[in-house]
Amino acid sequence: MLTPAQVGAEIRRLRQEARMPMSQVANEAGWAEGSQSRLETGVTPIRPDHLDVLAKILHMTPVTRMRLNRALGVESAPDQWWMRYADVIDRDYEDLIIVESQASAMDVVSTIVPGPMQAPGYARATLLQSPFVPDPDDAEMLLTVRLQRAEIITNRGIFISATLPEQVLSTGFCGPLALQEQLQHLLDLSRLENVRLRILPSDAMTHPFLGAVTVLELPVPEGPVAHAEWESGSQMIRDERTVRRHRRGLDYQRAAALPEDESQRLIQSRLEALR
Repeated sequence: MLTPAQVGAEIRRLRQEARMPMSQVANEAGWAEGSQSRLETGVTPIRPDHLDVLAKILHMTPVTRMRLNRALGVESAPDQWWMRYADVIDRDYEDLIIVESQASAMDVVSTIVPGPMQAPGYARATLLQSPFVPDPDDAEMLLTVRLQRAEIITNRGIFISATLPEQVLSTGFCGPLALQEQLQHLLDLSRLENVRLRILPSDAMTHPFLGAVTVLELPVPEGPVAHAEWESGSQMIRDERTVRRHRRGLDYQRAAALPEDESQRLIQSRLEALR
């Protein structure tokens, strides 16, 4: 557990990152500027009720809020399974997992199968063949994490709308057996009531799309956020205007994709061709 001074220093860092003067934070919190100073220096230990107020003012991310709760000894929700893998997931990845666990819906366009929709063989290939896995010894635990994320669809029943390019159905990097498994998995998912899967044909008249963008619906007051991924990194986006822009992009790609029933038939035909 962190000392009061360490927790206060973290609050000060967050305030400075938000470019908010101490007087503004104190005014919005409803206490004196001197009280804010004592909280940031650890003279006055920060309590959970202080953190509740400061989290809203400083727009703390879920992962930051969770870390400070731990520092204060506040019990976390019982379903934080990802904490068992803290040694191999970084702060940004943990932020994504937390947001996924809180979301009621997600809308994604991706040039590969999104993590929560990956079958084991496909997921293993993306991890073992990626130059960005920090240590090959971490790959197995990262695989477990990725497969566990899928439970937001199959167990929690989050609504997911996914638009994937036709090339996903014939990619060879994972090998023919893993590709068969993945196509069958996509078919099975597409038959769930909470899944809407559309395939974007290769001849669709759309702007080229690289990487992956997901818009996740979170409870009020946070509202929707976007998550962008590319080959060597990712970013959580909370700016309202930028999230709206990404949502328009998702709508554009989805409108050019095949209807769900035609998408299912295309996946089925590719699967049969592999057998």
